[in-house]
Amino acid sequence: MPEARPDARDAQKQLTAFDIGCIVISGILGVGIFFTPHKVALAVDSPGHALVAWGIGGAIALCGAFVFAALALRVPGHGGTFTFVHAAFGRLPAFLYGWANWLVIQSGALVVIGAVMVDYAGVLFFGKVPESGSLRGIVTILAILAFTATNVAGLRLGSGVQNALTVLKTAAVFALVLLGFVVTSGLVAGTTDGAPSPTAGEPVAPRGLLTGLVAAMLPVLFSYGGWQQGSFVAGVARSARSVSLGIVGGVIVVVIAYVSVNIAFFALLGFDGARASNTIGASAAREALAPFGLGTVAERVFAGMVVASSLGIMNTICLAPPFVLHAMAKEGLFFRSVGELHATRRVPVRGVLVQGLWAVVLCAVTQFGFALDLGFLLDGVVFVDWIFYAMCGAALVRLGARGRAAAAGWSFAAVSTAIAIGAIVVNPGASLTGLAVLLIGVVAFDALRHPPPTDSSSPIDR
Repeated sequence: MPEARPDARDAQKQLTAFDIGCIVISGILGVGIFFTPHKVALAVDSPGHALVAWGIGGAIALCGAFVFAALALRVPGHGGTFTFVHAAFGRLPAFLYGWANWLVIQSGALVVIGAVMVDYAGVLFFGKVPESGSLRGIVTILAILAFTATNVAGLRLGSGVQNALTVLKTAAVFALVLLGFVVTSGLVAGTTDGAPSPTAGEPVAPRGLLTGLVAAMLPVLFSYGGWQQGSFVAGVARSARSVSLGIVGGVIVVVIAYVSVNIAFFALLGFDGARASNTIGASAAREALAPFGLGTVAERVFAGMVVASSLGIMNTICLAPPFVLHAMAKEGLFFRSVGELHATRRVPVRGVLVQGLWAVVLCAVTQFGFALDLGFLLDGVVFVDWIFYAMCGAALVRLGARGRAAAAGWSFAAVSTAIAIGAIVVNPGASLTGLAVLLIGVVAFDALRHPPPTDSSSPIDR
């Protein structure tokens, strides 16, 4: 799998701003939005406060998008966060990000989302969650292998699948919003179709605006995470401008989707109903479809939305993060062979395989082997993730940003640091586990590093 010559490489850059935007949207718009609004509603005192929380989260995500877009213009090439941290702070911090990103953040998310997908596919096609844990593990592994194979086949196929899944799941979210508007505006006659609405649960003590917003921020920002995925594949974008437009545009679409779907949830269920329903998305789908006589099939409709969303995220992880491994290898911080970008497929084939096959190992361990609490481990890397987000904000300033760009960088760094500290307070055990992953990475750094290859291209393969 030889490297393409520079002129051929430039001619084969394929991803447009729309492609990057789809990767960003799919990386953010996951299954969380169908569940976390319930947690946010429990944290605050009113629908208005909840919408303020989602608006603040959207503003933070947009600030992060602007920071990453500005960094993509200053530091072109594959790798996103790895590349930015490497350019500003050097090899060890960059390696630690790439190490955690590969070992736990992306591969662990692939396993967890795959298991969610299998459960809801069972509801969609058979009306119930699969009872066999072994079956869940086998189907998850097959799905991971399928998306790995899709992205090994080439960038054009992988991005095409990505675009189709992103359009499908974004359309599903906005369809729920539209149905909520139609039903609550009185344009159709209401009927419960025999499906009970969620009722108010136990009274929740008032918190006040500030305390409620603080409590709501972690689930809100968890749902907004993922805009960095678009920067991972910057080296195969048609231009740095395509990357920056795709990142910012994708986040804007998600912010609109999240705020509007929360308005729909409150309109369909009421604030007490939103607080009472642990499956707020399913409850809202039932209420939206009941006037059309479809309330009894709402569970399967909602399951289809979750399946489509899960499949989109799985393909994103198999498509974008392998380019981080590729960038690491080009800098002499990962296996040399992963640094090869296929001359015609425009993908790091071995990087895709390393990402996918490690996820298969994690899935096998969690489903068939040791009782590894992958969810606990993923909670721990929330702390790690936001540390590196803070470093990206500081990196923008360190790399020469001035004026509003510098202000955005410092603001994002400060907010990210506060969130990392909040993660420690909320879940200290999991955060210490994330810290342990980084400490193991310090040892792995010496084992994996080697002199970077010398060629006529820039240090990180563009």
